[in-house]
Amino acid sequence: MLTLLILAMALPGLAGLPVIDRDEARYAQASVQMLESGDYINIHFQDRARNKKPAGAYWAQVASVKAFSDVTDRTIWAHRIPSVLAAILAILATYWGGVRMLGRDSALYGSALLAVSFIFVFEAHIAKTDALLLGFSTLVLASFGHLRNGGGRRSGLLFWFALGMAVMIKGPILPTLLVLCLASLLLWERKAHWLKPLTYWPGPLLFLLIILPWSVLIWRETGGAFFTDAIGGDLTPKLQGAHENHPGPPGYYVGTIWLAFWPACLFLLSGLVFAIRAARRKTAENVNFDTPVARAARLLLCWGIPFFLLLEIVPTKLPHYTLITFPAFALMAGAAITTLTKVNEFTLTRRIGAALFALVSIILAAGLLFGQSYYGDYPTWEFAVMGLAILISLMAALSLWNGKAKRAFFGALLTSALITIPTYQFTLPSLKQLNISAMVETAFRENGIQTPVTDMTVLSTQFTEPSLVFRLGTGILLGNPDERLAALDLQEGDIVILDRVKPETNEYETKLVEKLAGQSQCLTSLQIVNGFNYAKGDPVKLDILRVDNCAVPGFIPPTIPTPTIPTKASEPTTTKPDP
Repeated sequence: MLTLLILAMALPGLAGLPVIDRDEARYAQASVQMLESGDYINIHFQDRARNKKPAGAYWAQVASVKAFSDVTDRTIWAHRIPSVLAAILAILATYWGGVRMLGRDSALYGSALLAVSFIFVFEAHIAKTDALLLGFSTLVLASFGHLRNGGGRRSGLLFWFALGMAVMIKGPILPTLLVLCLASLLLWERKAHWLKPLTYWPGPLLFLLIILPWSVLIWRETGGAFFTDAIGGDLTPKLQGAHENHPGPPGYYVGTIWLAFWPACLFLLSGLVFAIRAARRKTAENVNFDTPVARAARLLLCWGIPFFLLLEIVPTKLPHYTLITFPAFALMAGAAITTLTKVNEFTLTRRIGAALFALVSIILAAGLLFGQSYYGDYPTWEFAVMGLAILISLMAALSLWNGKAKRAFFGALLTSALITIPTYQFTLPSLKQLNISAMVETAFRENGIQTPVTDMTVLSTQFTEPSLVFRLGTGILLGNPDERLAALDLQEGDIVILDRVKPETNEYETKLVEKLAGQSQCLTSLQIVNGFNYAKGDPVKLDILRVDNCAVPGFIPPTIPTPTIPTKASEPTTTKPDP
C-alpha cells in the first residue's frame, strides 16, 4: 500500500516536468558528461570541475540512463528514476523502523503522511541528491530504532552501509546530524549500551569500503582540489553567509515547514506534544518509565530538533534542507493520530494545526491556479479540482478540530492527491513560459537543427541557464560576452542566441555584426522565444539567429528590430520573424 501510494505521487509528471534550473540541470548535465567522456571519477559541468558533492548521485543517474535510455536522447525522466527509488526506500524504512519503535498503526500513519508531503514529493520528482540522501538517512534512523529495541549486528551492519551510501551522496550532512543526535541522546539518557552492535568490525570496514575507493581516486585525480573546493568553496560559505543568494533569518524553517511538510503539518504540533510527553513520562514511584515508546520518542526528538535548530542558525537557507528530519516528525505525527483514535487529547495544538493546515491548503491551491493562468493556459477544469481539494481540506481541518483524527488523516491524504497529482501531471508541464530551454530546443528542431548539437557552434552568452546545456548539448558556448566575442570564430550555419530584453543587447549585437561583416557574414533571425526565467526572476525574449554568408561583398546587414515584451501570458511564446 505504501509503495503504491508513493508511486501514485511520484510518477505523474516524471517525464512531462521540464528539467529544473539550476541544481537538477547541473546534476543531469554532469551525469551526461560522465557518459559522454567515460570518466566516472571526475565531475564536470562543461569544462568546469564541479567539486561540490561526492559522485554517488551522479553514478545513480548514469546507471539509470544506461538502463532505461540513451545519453543522446536527453530524457530527464531517466535521470529521475533514482530519486523515485530512493523515495520508496525512505517510506519503507520509515515504516520498518516505526513498527519497531511505535507500533504498526503509528508507523503506517506516519509513513503515509511522509509519502504525500510537499517537499518530499517534489524531491522525488527531480534528479539531484536530496531524495537519495533521505532514503539512506531514513535507513540509519530505522536501524537506530531497531538497535534501541533489541536489534543486533544485522542492524549495525545496515547502519554502516546506509551511512556510507549517504556520505557518498552528500558528504558530511548525515554525519553532522548523527553527531547532534547521539550527543543529545547520551546527555539525556546517559546510556550507550545499545550502540554496542555498531562496534562489530565488519560494519566500519563496510563503511570504509564504500567511501574510500572513490575518495582516493578523486584525491589523486585532482591533487586534493576536490576536497578543498567542496569544503572551502561550497560548505564553508554556507556556514558563513547567505551562499548563492539563499538568505533567510532565524525562524525561516519554523515558518516554511507548514508548506514543506504539508499536509502532514496538520498533525505536526500534536506529534511534537505526544513525543515530549512520552519522552518525559514517569511512573507513580517517580522512576523513569523506559518503555519502547519513551525510547522512540527520545530518539525521534533528538533526530529532528537539534539538526533543525542548527539549520535555523546557518545563514544559507533553502526549504528542502530540513527534509532529512521529516521521517522523525512524520512518525511523531503518526503516533499522535493513533493516540487521538483512542482518547481526546492535544486540544490546543490540534486546533492550531487544523487552522494552519486549512490556510496553507487554500493558499497553495490559489497559487497554483494563479500560476497556471499567468504562465500557462487559462485553467478550466483545474478550478473544479482545486475547489474540491479546498473543500476536503476544510473538512479534514474541522475533523481534527473536533478530535476525529482518522477522518482528518484520510482527508489530508485525499487533499494532497487532488492537488499534487494534477499539478505534476498537467499544471507544471503546461507552464510554457517558464520552460524556456525546451522552447529553444523545439525552435531548433522546427528549423531543421538536430539536438543535442554536435557539428556546429551555438553561442548564448546572455541566457546561460544549465538547462540550456542539457537540452542543446555539452559544447554550447556560454559565459562572458566580451571574452566569447574576442575569440569568436563562427561558420555558416552556426547559431547565436540574443536576449532582446537586456538593455546591453544592442551594443553587444553591434559589435557582433561588425565582426561578422568583416568575414562577409550576417545574421538571419529564425525564431523568437518569449518566456520568464524563474531562476533569476526576469522576462526573456530570445532571438535565435543563424550565421549566413552574405550574398554581396561589403553587404551591411539591416538592423534587426527589437520585439516588444509581452505583457500577457496568453500571447504566443514563439514567433517567426516577418519576411
